[in-house]
Order: sequence, then structure tokens, then C-alpha cells
Amino acid sequence: MKKIILSTVCASLLAVSAQADFIGAEAGMAIWSAKTSGSIKGSVSGESNIDMENDFGYGSRNVNSFFWAYIDHPVPLLPNVKIQQTNFTDDGSKNTSVTFDGTTYSGNVKSELTLDQTDVIAYWRLLDNWVNFDLGFNIKTINGNIKINATGSQETNKNFTATIPMLYAKARFDLPFSGLSAEADMSTISYSGNKFTDVKAGLVYETSFGLGANIGIRTENLKIDDIDNFNSDLKISGAYFGVFYHL
Repeated sequence: MKKIILSTVCASLLAVSAQADFIGAEAGMAIWSAKTSGSIKGSVSGESNIDMENDFGYGSRNVNSFFWAYIDHPVPLLPNVKIQQTNFTDDGSKNTSVTFDGTTYSGNVKSELTLDQTDVIAYWRLLDNWVNFDLGFNIKTINGNIKINATGSQETNKNFTATIPMLYAKARFDLPFSGLSAEADMSTISYSGNKFTDVKAGLVYETSFGLGANIGIRTENLKIDDIDNFNSDLKISGAYFGVFYHL
């Protein structure tokens, strides 16, 4: 009986060890040099769209960051999980006259846009060789804020929150024996006048001991139709450079 128990324990440990070879995890961060374009509008009927570049003076590249971590496992049907946090702030200043939420701002108008985002992604790996392909869904939460002020005017400080279910897909192509890969991922959805896309595409280099770096372009489109009395048709796009560690 002791031999049977010992054999069973050894077999179980070997099985766990074999499965561990298929468990992967990664954590990383990237610097994102992006600029903001498009427009926003408040909740008051009849107000015009405010152009972020022409009316607010946006358009210069602004350095922000995003972080990610994921775990892949061999359990059938159970999705893998990835979490991504994006901290984004941009600002502008221009001599102009604009109206937002019933208040008119004239003279040297300053504004600041914040779009902090948390992505919780559940995905399944459908291909896993020199071509990887993942498919799943993404729950993106956007915590946004717009501040507007001008001399002699009351400051606007408007918050808005959106929780958005999105489709998610990612493809990665490994170049054999080089450590180089090309990859792209996308989250997207369109409904009831709202449209959201978040796309990254770039190159990856990973060393034999798991440290790596990536470089590419990330573009977000945020078309918001009256969420928390906020409207927008924004585009945020620019290059990123990141580092990561992959188990």
C-alpha cells in the first residue's frame, strides 16, 4: 500500500511539473508618447463641438504610461487573464472662446483631459506555435475628467465613468531563432452611437532568460454619446516603448 501511495504521489508531482511547463506569465510597462485630436461636447442642447486642437490647443505629444500583466495556463475551457492599466492625461492652452455645459470661456482658456483606464481581459489561445492567436473579451473601465478654466470664469471640473464590454483579439508571429516577434491586439465595440477601439501593433524582442522590450504604435478612438452627460469623438495616438519580464 505504501508503494502504491508513493507511486501515486510521484505520478501526481510529475503531472504538475509537466503542466507547469505550459504555464506562462508576464508583467511589463510602457511609455506612450501620444497626442489628442477630435472633439468633445457637454450636455446642453445646441452647443457646438469643441475641437481639441483648434479650440483648446492640443496636438503636442504628451508622455503617459501603461502597465500590463497576464497569466496563461493549460486548463481547458478556463480563460486566461490579462489586466492592463493606462494612465493618460493631456492638456492645452489657447486664446479662444468656447462654451461647455452652458458656461462660456474666453481669453486664455486652459483645459486638462484625463482618461484613466483599466482593462480586464479574458481570452482563449486558439493557436500556440510560431503563430499565436488569442480571442476573448475585454471589460474596459474609463474614469475620465475634463477641467476648463479661463480668467474671470468659473472652472468646469466634470467627471464621467464608462464601463464597456469589448471584443478582444491578439495575433503574434515569432521569427524563428531570433527572439523577434511581430504582434498586434485590438479591443473594439460599437453600439447606440458609441464606438470604442483600442489597437496596438509593434515589434517584440525577448531574451532567452525572459527579459524583453517592445516598440510600436497605440491608437484609441473614443466616441461617447451622452455617457454621464459627456460627449466625445476623440482620437489618441502615438508611439510606445516598453520593457517586460516573461516567465
